[in-house]
Amino acid sequence: MEIKNSITRQVFNLAIPVTLQSLFQSSLEIIDQIMVGQLGSVTIASVGMGSKYANLFTVTLAAIGTAASLMMAQYYGQKNNKGLSKTFWINSMFAFIITVLFSLPALCCPKAVMSLYTNEAPVIPLASTYLYIIALGFPPLFITSMLANYLRNTQYPRLPMIASIFSVIINTLLNYVLIFGPFGLPRLGLQGAAIATTISRYLECLIIGLLFWRIQIKSANRITWEQEGFRPFAKMAFFIGLPVLINEFLWGFGETIYAVIYGHMGTAAMAAITLTFPIQGLCIGLFSGVSTAGAILVGNQLGKKEGTHAYILAKHFVEGTIIGGIVLGILLYIASPFYGNIFKINSETYVLLVMTLKVFSIALWIKVSNMVLGGLLRSGGKTHITLYLDMIGTWAIGVPLGLIAAFSWHWSLPWVYAIITIEEFVRFVLGILIVRSKRWMKTLA
Repeated sequence: MEIKNSITRQVFNLAIPVTLQSLFQSSLEIIDQIMVGQLGSVTIASVGMGSKYANLFTVTLAAIGTAASLMMAQYYGQKNNKGLSKTFWINSMFAFIITVLFSLPALCCPKAVMSLYTNEAPVIPLASTYLYIIALGFPPLFITSMLANYLRNTQYPRLPMIASIFSVIINTLLNYVLIFGPFGLPRLGLQGAAIATTISRYLECLIIGLLFWRIQIKSANRITWEQEGFRPFAKMAFFIGLPVLINEFLWGFGETIYAVIYGHMGTAAMAAITLTFPIQGLCIGLFSGVSTAGAILVGNQLGKKEGTHAYILAKHFVEGTIIGGIVLGILLYIASPFYGNIFKINSETYVLLVMTLKVFSIALWIKVSNMVLGGLLRSGGKTHITLYLDMIGTWAIGVPLGLIAAFSWHWSLPWVYAIITIEEFVRFVLGILIVRSKRWMKTLA
């Protein structure tokens, strides 16, 4: 009973800060979207397309963080501070390289990048301007990501939450000021939204850097630099992280292909799918803490060689996610028409938005379950398993069906989105079978 209560406390201590951070960020993103939504469908579509390249960078960067996190979770469970430090430095180097590779195209040729996403002439110049400005915020985003992963895996999950909440508040306030230009200030519109995002990223990086520095002064898990054994450790980290990196990049690139599909279906479709993103982020954010807590705590148990406890814990996380996802999906289905009424959009965009949200609400429990399953499978170091699952789902099912439905069958947005979602069901079934096989459970040396 004492062990069970201890694990329950750890779940809440990890899950609640991450969930609150995600919810707070997603709710303010909805407010931001409402602000941008007052500028018309072309601007909404431009922000949506401009964000897609940045999202691909974020997903790829998150892959480095995921690989670092699964290693940190096990080394923390082993009380191996050298392993923690080497994991931090090696994955930070990988993340720096990724940041440079993504920053150069966005800063040097943003119009060429946006031309790959859409052929809508009014959208390309606005989207490229938006991309250029937010790309200036890629470096602090990389630093914030690595520090946040370290803090969450060493029992300080509230600190990234504090930095993020402060950042999104500043972002929202700056959005209002820079987009609409109150008090006689210049009205910058879409550019103002991008500037606000970039400034908030630098502030978040500064805050989490200061908090991290304070913790390092008094922490027993202080980061150190040790040359001894660095090369073989880097090799192990590379082979653990490479499948995650390939996985997340190709999954993110698949999402980019979906964006290209939507981007060639017209401005109304682009605006509608863009307006669903904050709600999708809000709903998935509700379960982000569960996913993070599951991966870390199961990783801790595997690090201690407590395989039985790890498996039981994994089952509880999956079962709770399924029930919670179904309940939330029902509520969203009912609320979808009311959400569409918030924006100044035409009737065509409104219908596409509401119908697409209803499709998302039906599939929500599958989506969040796949997120939790992915974290659990990676916690054992078997990162290639999720690579195979996502490649089957995205590239063998989702992308081909989406391209056929949009360009051969000429289906509308909700139906294209629905057929793409079939890949989630396939990944869920395969993921459950793999979890039950226990082949993913491994303790890192």
